[in-house]
Amino acid sequence: MSKKNALECCKNIRKKILFSIYHARSGHVGPSLSSVELIYSILKFGINYKKINRNKFILSKGHAAPAFYAALDEFNLLKKNELKTLRKVNSRLQGHPDKKKLNHVDSGTGALGQGLSISIGYYLGSKLLNKKNKIFCLLGDGEIQEGQIWESAMYIGAHKIKDIIVFIDGNKFQNERSISETLPEKNLLEKWNSFGFKTTKINGHSLQALSKVIKGFLQNQNKKPLLVYCDTIKGKGISFMENNNKFHSVKDLSEENYKKAISELS
Repeated sequence: MSKKNALECCKNIRKKILFSIYHARSGHVGPSLSSVELIYSILKFGINYKKINRNKFILSKGHAAPAFYAALDEFNLLKKNELKTLRKVNSRLQGHPDKKKLNHVDSGTGALGQGLSISIGYYLGSKLLNKKNKIFCLLGDGEIQEGQIWESAMYIGAHKIKDIIVFIDGNKFQNERSISETLPEKNLLEKWNSFGFKTTKINGHSLQALSKVIKGFLQNQNKKPLLVYCDTIKGKGISFMENNNKFHSVKDLSEENYKKAISELS
């Protein structure tokens, strides 16, 4: 897929996020929009849903499920018009990923802080079965305030697990306010380094940077576990939503705001 087509896919994913949340009348807009290029790149280069023994993707920041579903739809992996069913009773597209409802989900998430532990479990299971699956784990930057994340990081570093790649969606906001106001994350990469990780910081909206990191991971180019901090913008792509935490989660995306947002992507 050409770079131009990839950019168009990401624009389509943003439109689909807005479409599904508008019809659901609720959902996490800002953190979904910030992770579009991340999720697109992981699915494009790292996950082949046609394979039985495939790599795994753990969306630890489960509230970004609308971005995951929109990406699946862009790859023609959902039913026609299924995005309209987001958050509806009996829908496969729940507000947070549900493995029992949608087989593209590798683990139910939503309670923050658990995804990295789940990734370790997948790694250990793969090892016991003599398989060499790669595991992609996407964390939120607010989520890493959870202690379970650091227990998992300690384990991964101590055991030099190189088949798990950890991404942080660094949009610099969490539920109610900015990260800097809630719990400043000073010397973040140095902390991960101290646990035995190789760390790198990239533009989380750069498809080129993301593909380079993912392809290097798949080719076993790293001698240590890898942590990728992705510098992103909350609400990316919609001018009045960017860095506006009012759109972290909306109870009702108004028709006016929906049409205005879609027009910016057209």
